[in-house]
Amino acid sequence: MAVSPEAPQRFRRIQALMAARMAQQVLRVWRELMNPAKVDSTWPAVRAALIPIVQQGRRQSADLARVAYGDARREAGIDGDGFDPQDPLPLLLSRLESALDVTGPVEFKKAIAAGKTPRQAMEAAAVRMVGSTQYLALEGGRQTMQRSIEEDRQATGWSRVTDGDPCAWCAMLASRGPVYKSAKTAGDPRRGGSTYHDHCACQAWPAFTNNEPFIGIAEKLYDDWLRETRGRGGKHAVNAFRSWWESEGRAAYTAPTHP
Repeated sequence: MAVSPEAPQRFRRIQALMAARMAQQVLRVWRELMNPAKVDSTWPAVRAALIPIVQQGRRQSADLARVAYGDARREAGIDGDGFDPQDPLPLLLSRLESALDVTGPVEFKKAIAAGKTPRQAMEAAAVRMVGSTQYLALEGGRQTMQRSIEEDRQATGWSRVTDGDPCAWCAMLASRGPVYKSAKTAGDPRRGGSTYHDHCACQAWPAFTNNEPFIGIAEKLYDDWLRETRGRGGKHAVNAFRSWWESEGRAAYTAPTHP
């Protein structure tokens, strides 16, 4: 039994809401504790305050994904076989600290060197920091989904679920629709469907049959991919789709309206 199209969009929105709330906390700490006149001396305290916020966000994202994965299995008629969703990989403290350093004081100093005012530099760093911290937090749920799909013998693959305004890269990957575990790449230039980027709204959603429906805007994107890349292959197909998406395709899409 295929999963209804509402569940994956609901899951994506819940994850996005969690990330938005976490971003508010990150911004509050950055703007209230960071002294742009004393970057080097105030940064250690700011970083110390940011670390638990990101770690908590990552745990929340993973918890949401575990619940959603179990719900998806039950809705697909699969339950009681003892499978438990997988945990994400641990987030190394050194990786988190490095991400904060690069998007915090380093980005601030780069902006100052480029001629921005301290206020402008603070905001430039804030944008980078929000993107990076949201990525690390959402990675908890994304890894939970991806690792569970890979370990679950009942899962046939996954779909990439995006909002109605994805970048060209995410739109291209979403156009693949349900991707089978046994054919992750299959010579398709859109391979790499489980990769994400800063400020990315996409999520993975499990498939449990070999005839899963396309989710959200993916079916229309698939038709667009075929039309815009006809006669092209490899990077030429990717470039053709990106050019079309950025020039006219993106403006033609609206966000899915499922509750």
